[in-house]
Amino acid sequence: MNSFVGDKMINKFRLKVAYKENKITIDVDENITFKMLSVIINEKLLLNKCKFYEFIYNDQIIDSVNRKEDIVLKNCLELEQELIYHTGLKSNPYFIKIIVWDYVIDTDDAVIKKFMKLVKEMDQEKPKQICYLNKAQRKFIDIVLKDCYDSLENLSFGGEYHYRILKKGNDYLFVTLIYYMLDDKYEIYLYDSMDDLNDKLYSYLITFYDTNRAYFKGYQGSNRNIFVLYKNDETIIPSEFENIYNAINRITHMFNSIDSDYLFSGHDKCLVYDFANDKYWIE
Repeated sequence: MNSFVGDKMINKFRLKVAYKENKITIDVDENITFKMLSVIINEKLLLNKCKFYEFIYNDQIIDSVNRKEDIVLKNCLELEQELIYHTGLKSNPYFIKIIVWDYVIDTDDAVIKKFMKLVKEMDQEKPKQICYLNKAQRKFIDIVLKDCYDSLENLSFGGEYHYRILKKGNDYLFVTLIYYMLDDKYEIYLYDSMDDLNDKLYSYLITFYDTNRAYFKGYQGSNRNIFVLYKNDETIIPSEFENIYNAINRITHMFNSIDSDYLFSGHDKCLVYDFANDKYWIE
């Protein structure tokens, strides 16, 4: 990894760790051993009495409690790697997933000043985001987007799922929901018809990230981790305000009111939900 010559810098790995319903993010020095990483993860997950451990990548054990030599993280880890970490009892271990999410650089003031100067120069050249909604409309949209994200965070699933939403028996909205474990990112695609869904011609794409991002196309309100794209590359226009507001409300209500066994019954199935009478079934 790169460093600034003459400036103090510490390189770290940012790891996303998932165990059952628990998801944590930790920053660890690239020079620590896997044994030390085991201790850190166990403490974070309250598994600190476990002595057995092994780290697996591509079905190969890269380090374990039985290894005599110390294996250092920077000699094995690369960005976007997915590792399996076993700890607990060897005969019945805990199954923990680790993703090498990012590199983190801790620096002194001299490096920060160099970086901020570069950012300032770039900021002067970047395009500005356009927003056509008024203040009241943005407030309403931001609230329902945050409610939808909170609902997704309370659910446990992975992959792609499809939904057909009805109003009094008539088609109202078609939805595709995708969760990307590697990015810890949710995507909700809204379609006007089943044909549009099959052809991937969405009306809206709503993306929920776990950390703040910056975009200059589409809509991004006060929730800096949520991004709404209208018709491929446009922001939300005033005439679409009511449509998107109601659609997000219906979807959030569906997530909150329907059992997960139905919401995530299968990647090749479709949940049909009529919000007028709260009836739903699988087709």
